[in-house]
Amino acid sequence: MSDEPRVLVSGAGPVGCCAALYLAQRGIAVTLVDAASELPEDLRASTFHPPTLDMLKELGVVEKVIEQGIVCPIWQYRDAREGVVAEWDLSVLENDTDYPYRVQCEQFKLTRIIVSELDKMDNVEVLFDVKGTGASQNEDGVSLFVETPDGPRTLLGKYLIAADGASSAIRVSQGIDFPGLTFPELWLCTSSEFNFEDHFENLAPIAYVADPDFWFVFVRVPGMWRLLLPSLPGETADTLVSDKTVQERMQQVCAIDGSYETFHRTAYSVHQRVAETYRKGRIFLAGDAAHINNPLGGMGMNGGIHDAMNLSEKIVKVWNGIADESELDKYDAQRRPIAIDYVQQTTIRNKAMLEETDPDVRRSKHNEMSKTANDPKLAREYLLQSSMITALKQAEALA
Repeated sequence: MSDEPRVLVSGAGPVGCCAALYLAQRGIAVTLVDAASELPEDLRASTFHPPTLDMLKELGVVEKVIEQGIVCPIWQYRDAREGVVAEWDLSVLENDTDYPYRVQCEQFKLTRIIVSELDKMDNVEVLFDVKGTGASQNEDGVSLFVETPDGPRTLLGKYLIAADGASSAIRVSQGIDFPGLTFPELWLCTSSEFNFEDHFENLAPIAYVADPDFWFVFVRVPGMWRLLLPSLPGETADTLVSDKTVQERMQQVCAIDGSYETFHRTAYSVHQRVAETYRKGRIFLAGDAAHINNPLGGMGMNGGIHDAMNLSEKIVKVWNGIADESELDKYDAQRRPIAIDYVQQTTIRNKAMLEETDPDVRRSKHNEMSKTANDPKLAREYLLQSSMITALKQAEALA
């Protein structure tokens, strides 16, 4: 790889990969590094919202994502005892997006698709087993300090995009605070080929199931169902992923004779945090390095991809002399308020609704939701918001 000016990207998850591909397609040299020895088969995120699919179309990869996923025009909010409360049909957004549906496709499939594209490009180098540990900068460029199997190295670039996750070493190295909260309970994610659709009437591929004692979420991905369930007070990660606990929780979801076969199980803490700034000179935070939230609503990965596209578009403008450096300030001005005022509040509200214990409040909220879902105008407004289209339009108006 030549010494031509380049953008450095730390983290080869969906966010870093999208940023790298956008920049490279527009003629900018990119070095993408990741601490893993190869792309991980990460099962965390799997929901792609309509505007994210529009962005993946711009990158030229959306059809491959759709081919490897499940198209879901319908999703539900259910009550564990009463069944379907509201059914949302994303087809009402047909005039707002080219893709009026969600696609359920594990995030690792997207990163594999994109890295395959990057490997074909002469202006990109992708380096695995290279961990970003920190960075420094001056008026001319940025240095990314990395650890490799052969020892420490320093990579040089004009800008650095830190897409290195919630524990971002780059964010820490720049002294950028990451205020927020951590929920006291752990969450369990597990997968099974069991046909839950045969036991829950009219079960949609995405279903949020409310219950004051035991809420859970169904998400269909190719070949299996994924379930998201909360822990009980005092449960540890080891307890939560044990055979005994997993079987008990699955039986609570749907009682069957015998045991469930599961294909993965993960216990994780859930946070709501937003970095105090997304930009420090030539260094930018994106995705989980900039903001993290609970997964209810599927806004984490999608918001991160929106970060990547917003920032990359601005870097291209500055790089090509179409705009001056002040253009880059708009990234923080547009994306950070959305994370604070929209994503954080929405995901917290989603969680509160699922676990509401007051029967009168639950009934009132369910009645309101049902009324909204059955009114085409109100349903469209709600779906514009929940699919993140409204947030993107608001961001455009911020700067």
